[in-house]
Amino acid sequence: MVPSKAEHLKNVAARARAIMEKENVKALVASSCENFYYLSGHPSTFMYTLRMNEVALAVMFRDPSRRTVIIMNEFEAAGVPTDLPGCELRTYPTWVDVDDPLGLRGGNYEGRRPVNHQVQEMFGLLGQVLAEHGIGGGRVAVELNSMRYPAVSALREAVPGLEFTEAGAILTELRALKTPWEIVQLRKSCEYAEIGIAETIKGIRVGSSAAEIADAFRLALLTHADGSSSRFHMISVGAHFAPTHIFDTRPGQPGDLIKFDVGVDVAGYGSDIARTFVLGTPSDMVKRIYGALRAGHDRLLELIEPGLPMKRAFDEVMPLIRRSGLPNYNRGHLGHSAGLSLAAEEAPFLSPSEETVFRPGMVICLETPYYGYGVGSIMIEDMVLVTDNGCERLNKLSRDLITL
Repeated sequence: MVPSKAEHLKNVAARARAIMEKENVKALVASSCENFYYLSGHPSTFMYTLRMNEVALAVMFRDPSRRTVIIMNEFEAAGVPTDLPGCELRTYPTWVDVDDPLGLRGGNYEGRRPVNHQVQEMFGLLGQVLAEHGIGGGRVAVELNSMRYPAVSALREAVPGLEFTEAGAILTELRALKTPWEIVQLRKSCEYAEIGIAETIKGIRVGSSAAEIADAFRLALLTHADGSSSRFHMISVGAHFAPTHIFDTRPGQPGDLIKFDVGVDVAGYGSDIARTFVLGTPSDMVKRIYGALRAGHDRLLELIEPGLPMKRAFDEVMPLIRRSGLPNYNRGHLGHSAGLSLAAEEAPFLSPSEETVFRPGMVICLETPYYGYGVGSIMIEDMVLVTDNGCERLNKLSRDLITL
C-alpha cells in the first residue's frame, strides 16, 4: 500500500508533540519555507519561488486536540486547499487588493488593506491565535536563528509575555527521521537524478562543454524522468571545479574529468548524488585519487547501521582515505541528511563532532569529494536508507570511474 501524505502529516505531528512534551514547549512555530511545508503540508510560493522571508507561519500545538494553524496573507492563502489534513487557515491583509464581488467569502471577507508592516500584521495574528488557544505564557519554539533582526523584534513586541526558544534543534530532530511517504519521494528523486546522468553521458564527447552537458541534463529530466525539474546541477569539465550557475563553454579535452553533482525535485524533496567520468584515459594521479576516495566511500557503506554515532563513521573513514593514497585529504564532513533543504545538505552531518546516531528511517547522502587545482573535481556520492540491520543504497549507477 502506497503511503499517503495525510499519514505522513499525522506521523510528523505525533513525533513533534512528543518532542514538545519532552522540551516543555507549548507550541512550535515554523517560518522558513522548508519547515513551513514540513509542518503544514503546503508549500508557500512566496517563500519557495519568490524567496520572501517572514511571510507565513505554521503553528503546531503540543495539545493534540488543537489543529495546526496556517497564518498567511490573504492573496497567497487563496491557493491553500480547503481539505489540508489537520490544519486551519488564518489570514492577514497584504498590499495586493483582493475583491469578493460575488460574495463567495461571506462573513470571512474583510476587504481591508494592511495598516502596519506585513511582518507586524503576521505576528499580531500569531499573538491572537496563541491567546485563543490559551497560550499566554510559557515556552514557544520559533525559528529565531533564521529570522532577520527586525522580524525578531516585531515578534517580541507583538507577543509579549512568552519565552521564545530556538526551534532549530526540534525541527532537525524531526526531519532527520523520514516517514514512509517521504522515503517514497526521496527514492524517486534519486532514481530521476540517475536517469538524468545516464541519459546525458550518452552524448558526451571530446569537445563537450559544461554548458552543453548541463543543457542535456535538464532536457533528459524533462523527457525521461516524468518531467521532474533539477533542484541543482553542479557540472564541471576539466580543471574548473568551482560551483557556478553560468556554465563554462570551454570544449572538453582528452583526459578531462567530468563531474555531476546533481539533485532532482520530487514533491519538494531533493536528491543529492554525484558521479565522475573521464574523457578517455585517466592519468595515474587521477586513478590514485579516485581509488582512495572509493575505498573510503565503500567503507562508509559497510559501516552504516543503527546505533552507530555519525562521528564514529567519520573518524574511521578519514584515516582510511589518507592511508589509501591521499595523505593530505581533509574534509569537514563525509555526508549529511537528505530531504527538504533547498541547500541540498541538511543536518545531521557525518562530522567529527556529530553525536547523532544512525536510526532506521534516516536517508543519508554519503560523499567523498576531492577538488584539486589543475586536476578538477572527483566525487562519489550515494543516497542510503538506514534499515534495521544496515543500510540500503538507493543508487543503481556504478561507482567506478567510467571512461567516456
